[in-house]
Amino acid sequence: MRRCFRTVTIVIILFAGLASADPDVKLPPGTRKNDAGELVSTRGLRDTTDFLAKELDRRGIAVTQIGPTRTRGVELVRFVSQVPSTPWLAIHVMRTNGKTVIFFVPRGGS
Repeated sequence: MRRCFRTVTIVIILFAGLASADPDVKLPPGTRKNDAGELVSTRGLRDTTDFLAKELDRRGIAVTQIGPTRTRGVELVRFVSQVPSTPWLAIHVMRTNGKTVIFFVPRGGS
């Protein structure tokens, strides 16, 4: 029982952290949250990452782009923030099973 409660607590904290990491970065047109709360882009991986790269550049947010990489049918591009003032540490764009999903990785709290 304690183990289940601890697991549920950890999951709630993680989702709260992800929600607070939602950025003020403009997302590609047509991007929406699905029933699971994921940000789903209507564009493919390349169009989505190109859009985000241009938006980050336009806003003057320095990032390091890693990828695209492909492993077992999953394509991934990461934008790692080089600016300590962003509420997110990285943006991950993943494409699998014909769906492009955008994740914002929150910065660790002090």
